[in-house]
Amino acid sequence: MKKRRIAVLGGGMGGLSAALHLALDGHEVTLFEQRDRVGGKAAEISEGDYLLDPGPSIIILKEIYEKVLARAGAPDLLRFRRLDPWSRILQEGRDHPIDLPADQNACLETLGRAEPDDYAGLQQLFQAISKAAPALDDTVFARPIEKPWQLLSPGLVRFALNFNPRLTYRELVDRHLKSDLLRSFFYGFPSYSGQSFESKAPGALVIPYLMASKGVYFPEGGVRAIPAAFKLVAERIGVRFELGYRVTGLRPAGRRLVAAKTEAGDEIEADVFVSGIDRLTTEGLLGRGVDAKPSYSYFTLHLGLPRLLPDVLHHTLLVPRGASSGFSRLYGQYEPPRPAVVYLNNSTSLDPAAAPEGKTNLFVVLTVPAMHDHLDWDVLGQQLRDEAHQSLAKFGIDASDAEFERVQDPRTFEQRDGSYLGSLYGPDEKERLWGGLFPLSNRDAEFENLFYCGGSVQPGAGLPMATLSGKFVADIIARQR
Repeated sequence: MKKRRIAVLGGGMGGLSAALHLALDGHEVTLFEQRDRVGGKAAEISEGDYLLDPGPSIIILKEIYEKVLARAGAPDLLRFRRLDPWSRILQEGRDHPIDLPADQNACLETLGRAEPDDYAGLQQLFQAISKAAPALDDTVFARPIEKPWQLLSPGLVRFALNFNPRLTYRELVDRHLKSDLLRSFFYGFPSYSGQSFESKAPGALVIPYLMASKGVYFPEGGVRAIPAAFKLVAERIGVRFELGYRVTGLRPAGRRLVAAKTEAGDEIEADVFVSGIDRLTTEGLLGRGVDAKPSYSYFTLHLGLPRLLPDVLHHTLLVPRGASSGFSRLYGQYEPPRPAVVYLNNSTSLDPAAAPEGKTNLFVVLTVPAMHDHLDWDVLGQQLRDEAHQSLAKFGIDASDAEFERVQDPRTFEQRDGSYLGSLYGPDEKERLWGGLFPLSNRDAEFENLFYCGGSVQPGAGLPMATLSGKFVADIIARQR
């Protein structure tokens, strides 16, 4: 293989993964990151004596990270603990919490006891997913889908045949489940891939299936330990890291890029460029007109509470009455769901270093639209902050005396991370490939030496998918002569 000088632009998990794989393939790799640390949305942030994981917190498919580190000769650098129970559900009006066990059958039985009329439908739904999901291992999770004819691969056909192709995601869920609780639980998953529950997106069912069947994990040292481990190993194998480099433009010549321009006026030259910056943001850096609608984002609060919360597990869902109806606002009107399901991450329950002794580091998350013309985030941000506190109080969690409160909304992700209009999941489904079925491509159609990784391209958003995207890029480059 020809050794090339490769510039990776952006140090999120996609960029870190790409840098590692490319260096292991024998290339000379330099990673440029605009912040003073790598990890993207998973990078550690400190607030006094608190250590915050400000982004991804639900860890599945741990083998994806383990395979990368094993290839780099450091298989034991990360250690994961499987959570049991993996989540707690608190539903308004229900006297007792619902704790979801690590064993899939036990998990379904627990939900069946909570909603007896849904037990048979839930089993049928999981049986269909269990037949379909393995087909993704050899297709979507193995290589990018770059051409329409690849949709006819046997694996994807086998996956599709397990579901009624005429049904939308919502219709599929509603055919099996009738309770507001379980509909509320399942309705949120299409947003993780920039889709709505009105799209024909049965693939969104794979996420809860993987949680229940393969497990939810916690890495020792917190989620922030994952990018830290990747950086450590990358440095060992020769990847250079240049922090504080904000890319403001890309300079082409013919069908190739020759340099990336930085805010400081420098130019980064390389044989190959891999952009871990949001795909649509990169389009803007190329001077291309971008008028795509963004998909979804988060509104989050980090709260430092002067007490422990023993009733709030590491992963806890607060489900108000009528929560399933709120998703019509999110998907149909690009408005925050009301009433909203609220996700809580009590990192202190598993990571004592995350907060001073006797205190709680609480992460509060609501799924929201990204930045749209009809949304005034100055006003909306304050409304959501108040609603989050009201939700906590409704479930008996007092946050009025928080030692600190840190807010993130789509503006944070746009300004800090370069996410297109603050979207965490790339463009709206209408802007995705082939009728919304797949995220955008990992290679540029115009410039032969420009490639893309991260959550806005294949195979999709989230830490494991972004990590796989880095491998996809390295594999594509390896096939070039």
